[in-house]
Amino acid sequence: MRLKETFDPSTVEALKGSGSLYGGLLLGFLLGIVLQKGRLGKYDIVSGMFRMQDFTFWRVGTPLLMFGMALVYFFKDIGVIELYLPRTVILAQLFGGVLFGAGLAIAGYCPAIAAAALGEGAIDAFVAMLGFVGGSILYAEMYDGSKLDKMVSYIDLGRVTFPDMFLVFNHWFFIMGFMIMCALFLLGISMYDEFLKASFTVIDKVVEKVGGRKGPDKTERRKIKR
Repeated sequence: MRLKETFDPSTVEALKGSGSLYGGLLLGFLLGIVLQKGRLGKYDIVSGMFRMQDFTFWRVGTPLLMFGMALVYFFKDIGVIELYLPRTVILAQLFGGVLFGAGLAIAGYCPAIAAAALGEGAIDAFVAMLGFVGGSILYAEMYDGSKLDKMVSYIDLGRVTFPDMFLVFNHWFFIMGFMIMCALFLLGISMYDEFLKASFTVIDKVVEKVGGRKGPDKTERRKIKR
């Protein structure tokens, strides 16, 4: 019945109206280009983030988050878009965040990255996509109204934003603080990279003096980092 409703002619026709998904499809293509050019469709890049050995994901994702947040609120202020806020349910979102993070660490892909990787020809991304689709179906069919839904829905703050939660009277003050925090974070991971390089230099010199041979070259360093 669900498949019948999905592919019903009236449903397909509705996509061409005011609720058209063409804009979302275009943004999806643009996001795919960014992911591919940023090399985020690689398993090693994503898994390296969890091992604190590769910060490509953060270097690409953090500026996107900063730019996206400022752009969304700018369009909202000038009346181009209207925000639809989902409910902030603390326990449910903590539980979902941990589950999503575990899946991302194990599979090496999130849904968007898996789609980009699949487009590049990564066969393992197809397995991840099957898991995402299957999990989404189970969630849609079984979670809503279930005992687990009721258990994790106790702390419901309603439809609030971070500026509302932190009692900021103008959301642009919060955005500026968020921008500063992200800039410091990018600076921190760059310093960590320099720390790793300096550590390898020290190891090279110690190995040469103690063992009388040269330390690992650049290729071997990459293997060590992986």
